[in-house]
Formats: sequence, C-alpha cells, structure tokens
Amino acid sequence: MKESHAVEGTSVDAPRLRSTATIVGRSFSFRFGSQVLSALINVAGMVLVGNHLAASGYGEYAFYYALVPLIATLTDLGVGVIVTREVARERTLGARYLGDAILVKTVVGLALLLGVVGTAPFLLDPQRALLVCLVAATSLVDYSQDVGMWMFRAHDRQDFEALLLLVSQIVWLSGIALCAALHTPLALFLACATIAFSIRLIIGAWIVRRRMYRPLFEPNWERIRGLIAEGLPFGLAMFAVVFYGRAGVMLLKGLATNADVGYFNVGYMLSQPLGFISSSFNISVFPSLSRASQAGVDRVRPLLRNAVKFQLLVAIPLAVGLALLSERVIPILFHGSGFRQAGAALKTISLGLPLIFLNLNARYVLAALEEQRAYLRAILVGLVVNVGVGVVLIHEMGFMGACVGLLAGELAVFLACRRTLRGYLSTADVLREAWKPLVAALGMGLVVYPLRTTSLFLAPVVGAITYVVLLLLLRALSRRELDVLRGVYVSFRLPGSAFLARMNDPS
Repeated sequence: MKESHAVEGTSVDAPRLRSTATIVGRSFSFRFGSQVLSALINVAGMVLVGNHLAASGYGEYAFYYALVPLIATLTDLGVGVIVTREVARERTLGARYLGDAILVKTVVGLALLLGVVGTAPFLLDPQRALLVCLVAATSLVDYSQDVGMWMFRAHDRQDFEALLLLVSQIVWLSGIALCAALHTPLALFLACATIAFSIRLIIGAWIVRRRMYRPLFEPNWERIRGLIAEGLPFGLAMFAVVFYGRAGVMLLKGLATNADVGYFNVGYMLSQPLGFISSSFNISVFPSLSRASQAGVDRVRPLLRNAVKFQLLVAIPLAVGLALLSERVIPILFHGSGFRQAGAALKTISLGLPLIFLNLNARYVLAALEEQRAYLRAILVGLVVNVGVGVVLIHEMGFMGACVGLLAGELAVFLACRRTLRGYLSTADVLREAWKPLVAALGMGLVVYPLRTTSLFLAPVVGAITYVVLLLLLRALSRRELDVLRGVYVSFRLPGSAFLARMNDPS
C-alpha cells in the first residue's frame, strides 16, 4: 500500500465526491471568471503604462515583458504538466512529486539566474543589464511556473488558482499605478511583476503546505531524470509555440513593410486572446483526462468527445461573429484610416478559431495520454508550414500572406494531432460534433449580417441569443448535458439552485 503524505485532517480527495462533469464545470467557471477579470486588469495596466511612458517607452516595456513567458517555457524543463498529470492520477504520491518539482525548479532557476546575472553586466550597458536580470527573475516566478498552481490543478482546486491569479494581478496593477504616480524609471515598472508574482507564489506555497502536502525531498536521480525526459518535449513544444505565434511578424518585417507588420499583428493580437476560453476548459479537464487515460480508450473517448464538442460550440460562433464584425471593431480601437486593413487580417485569422481551439485542446489531451512528443512533432510541422507558406505568399499578398500562412500552420498542427488522437476519437466523430454548431452559427450570421452596421453592442447580443435558441432547436445539447449545466450552477448554491436541483432529481 502506498504511503500518503497529505497533511493530516485534510480532505484532499473531496472533489472526487462530485461527478467528473461537475468538477470540470466548476473548475472552468473559476478559471474563466478569473481570466476575464485578469484581462481587464491587463488592459488597465496597459493604459497606465502607455500613458506614462508614451509610445516609445511602452514599446520598450512591452518588448522586455514579452520575454518573460518566452524564457519561462523552459525554466521547468516541461515537468510542470507531468507533475500535474501524475498527482491527478495518484494523489498519495503528491508530496514526493512536489519535492521533485521544487528541486528541478530550484536547480534550473538558479542556473539560469546565475548565468544571466554573471554575463549581462559584461555584455550590456548597466540599464539594459538590469532589465534583462529582472526579466530572468520574473520568468522563474511566472504564472505557468508556479509549483503551487500545478498542485491546485491536480486536485481540481482551481478556485485557489483563480483567487491567487487575481491577488497577483491586483498587486501588479497597484504597483504600476504607484510607479506612474511617482514617475519611476522603467526597471521599477518591470519589478512590479516580479514582486506580484513572488507574492502569489509564496501564498500558494503556504496553501499547499496547509491544505494538501508538505514537500517530501527524496532525491533520486533516475526518477528525476525520467521526469525531465517526459517533460522536456512538452517544454520544447511550448517554446516552439511562442515562436510559431511570432513567425508572421518576423517574416513580414523582413519581406514586407512596417504597415504590413502592423496590420497582421493587430489582427493576431485581437483574435488570439479568445484562446483563453479554450485553455481554461482544457486545463480544467486535464486532471480528469489524466485519470481516465489509465483505464484505457473507453474511458478517454467520452471525455475527449465532450471536450471537443465544447471547443466547437464556442469557437464556431466566435469565428462567424468576428468575421462579420471585424471591420467595425478596428475603427473603434484605432482612430483614422491608418489601420483599416487590419480588419481584413482579423477577419481572416478569426476563421481559423475552430482549428486554434482544437489544437489548444490537443495540447493537454496529448500530455494526459503521455504523448508529449507527438505534440512537439505537430508544432514543428505547423511551424515549418507556417513559415513556408508565408515566404511564398508574402511577396505578392503582404500581410494577407502571413495570415494564410498562420491558418495553413494551424491546419497542419490539427492534422498531425489527429494522426495520434484518431484512435481515441475519429475525425468523423469530430465532424459529427461540428455540424450542429456550424448550422446554428450560420443562422446567427444571417441574423447579425443586417445589424453589422448598427450598434456594436446590439449585434453581439442578438447574435448570442439567436445562436443559443438555434442550438436548442437543433438539440445540439442533450438532456444529460443540460442537466450537467444545471448541476454546475447548483454546485455554487446560487439563487434558484434549489429549484434546479429538483429538476435534476425529480424524486
């Protein structure tokens, strides 16, 4: 019998008392809500920094801040997703995995930080050296690199994760506001993220220690080497994903005009944040998929089918809606006609949202199935296709060539992932789940199209109501799925929960 290292008196298995669907629904609700609030805080921070530093200063800030997630993808050697998966499968081993994760993070983090601190002063001027050192330190405590977050996900406690994300964001925004009020230099603006992330990490570690595990340090090189060997392909894949998203910008910079770069980047940046909806759901279902994978294909297939269905239900109407309204969005955000063509970039890229959502889903599904290498291969194939198509088309089509290259790359990633996943869910099954959302979204489009020149608030509201009504008329959601949605609502004990509970259980 395996020894449990959970803190005495802690009910670490409490979430198992609920149904898998309710667990996933609650986790997604917490993640989605916190991500929406986090996005609003990010916008507020962008406005504060932009107004204080002006365009040139903000551009420099954005450049250094963008390096944080790039470096962070490799600071755990990819072991985070492996630790989350294994603890989700066997929570009694959580203390040992927690200890191993802390050891890997400490060794890799110290090596990185010492390397940067030891070389930056000799290669860069003092101001830039300080900024690079801050970027390196911040990457070690980035949201994706927080060991506490891995434990919360493994235990389906994304309420803790959501709370700490908002704590971190509020501390960061407060620091940014203080720096703007005091007219501090750029380095202190960057340091606000370092401080906020560190506070989140410390609070998270305290919660894990009190509510879940005390880390058990039993270093075993063979075991740790195996953990790194499993995680490294995922870490490399995530590093490649960052470059994949910036391939269009880099190609346009060398092969087209600065205006083309701007058009493409605006379209890309306005469409990609919608992926957090998909990521929130995929991270929420990841622990359940990890456990199901141990029982074989028959346990994985229904979970995977429901996950794919969710991606399509959300992504298809978003794609249709953005394609119809993209040319209205751009003038609201950018005054004058200088960015008018960015609407075409947004419209084109938005058509790929279903593929983008399915590829985000495949990222976590393949990790749950211990197929990290398959995901790495898929991303590399997509990167090659993206760059190849872009090089061919950009000379003639400018920014639209980069848009087509991006979509071609997403299609290549999808097909490569399908090759591995077809044994769990066939492509025909994916298409069967897609047709009802597609019909409903097209019907929504017919209603929204005449409204596209009216209020930008009215069109999405009417479109959303139309889409939901059409989904119900097409019976796109089964009775069981509607019961699950009611069950998730009831689990929060919100107004009307008693009535909905009686509907779910008439007896």
